[in-house]
Amino acid sequence: MRLKEALKGALEETELKKVIKSYDVIGDVIVIKLHPDLKPKRAIIAEALHNIYPRVKTIAAVPLYSHTDELYRTRELEVIWGDENMETIHKESGCAFKVNPELVFFSPRLSYERMRIARKVLPRETIINMFSGVGCFSIVIAKMQPQTKIYSFDVNPYAYEYMKENVALNKMEGKVIPILGDVREEQRDLKSEAVGADRVLMPLPEQAHSFLPAAIRALNLDYHGDTGFIHYYDVSVSARSVRGACDLFTASAQKAKDIVSSTFGGTLSVEIEEKRVVRSVAPRKYHVVLDLRVVKTSAQ
Repeated sequence: MRLKEALKGALEETELKKVIKSYDVIGDVIVIKLHPDLKPKRAIIAEALHNIYPRVKTIAAVPLYSHTDELYRTRELEVIWGDENMETIHKESGCAFKVNPELVFFSPRLSYERMRIARKVLPRETIINMFSGVGCFSIVIAKMQPQTKIYSFDVNPYAYEYMKENVALNKMEGKVIPILGDVREEQRDLKSEAVGADRVLMPLPEQAHSFLPAAIRALNLDYHGDTGFIHYYDVSVSARSVRGACDLFTASAQKAKDIVSSTFGGTLSVEIEEKRVVRSVAPRKYHVVLDLRVVKTSAQ
């Protein structure tokens, strides 16, 4: 049963139109966006959700127009039903992730994207995940391709602690290496150890462009081969409402190429191997990903 169907008779028609039909089920926790006009009806909405999902322990609401913390990517959550402790275990692609959506960023809507990237990884690759969160991308990759080593960075200390737990929970010690701190600072230690990545993940759409030079340096192409791969995420706004319209990628692609050109001159070329819409985040606003192939040119 869909939520709006479950609420018929409990809410007025004008109120039903303001119910956000999509929500996230994270383990046994539900997170739903709540229109400000429906705040007085949050208990009714929570009860309807509990009837649809009787095994959940917590239902939390996030205001429809809430602010997302820029550094830790967390949102303001209010428990509207059940246990105040939002810690849970979410299972996906044969992996288990301990997570608390009040303290860390986590989206079950990225499960396809995590598996898509994992299928691209080749044996014995060295990977740097610049924004690892609780370790989902890294652990799914290591599960799919055990002969890899993934250096997983995050600046959120709560995410780092959960990442360490999840590495142990999924028996990925030695394959996924959790590192706390800003990747631009911490990766200097890797470079001093002559660690060069075959592949870099940048799953932070709002800020990835400012980290792109660091991602390319992480490939360490001067010492680690002539080619590397970067999964570059960005925010795209389209004048059209058609999902996946071609103009969604033009600005992001040009921005990435301009950053590379201005930072590295003609020493590198960038090719787009694949591009796709990851998800819609607002009307005509999308998270997109460009799979970039970075090649060292002869102009040195």
